[in-house]
Amino acid sequence: AQALKARFPEQLIHLDLAELRDYNYHTGLVFSAFVPGFGQAVAKGGRYDSTGKVFGRARPATGFSSDLKILASQTRGRWQEAAGIRAPAVSDPVLIDRIGQLRASGERVIQVFTDQAVPQELGCDRELVLEQGDWQVKPLT
Repeated sequence: AQALKARFPEQLIHLDLAELRDYNYHTGLVFSAFVPGFGQAVAKGGRYDSTGKVFGRARPATGFSSDLKILASQTRGRWQEAAGIRAPAVSDPVLIDRIGQLRASGERVIQVFTDQAVPQELGCDRELVLEQGDWQVKPLT
């Protein structure tokens, strides 16, 4: 507890020495994570020392589980996905390289077959277009 408080002084840490769970595999510390204003744990976990024993390799571990719907309901900001770039699904090595560069820089590139409609929910606002032998990102027309 002292090490956690020293490393994360802004976090509220509460120890409940009477915490018991029904899981037989926990062999040590168990924990729950809470967020302010929400009356139940957003994650639960603990220590279990003999994981893998039945497979011939017992080793210590710590793990947790969480419900993604609960986590999503507790996000403070509204998550928004960046607009994507539509690219044709052709086997042009220059195009494949350009797509790799864009993705490495954080862009979301979606390849579609020729003349395939891109559903609105994919959120593309740009496209890769071949102009004068080079693949250029242009506004979606």
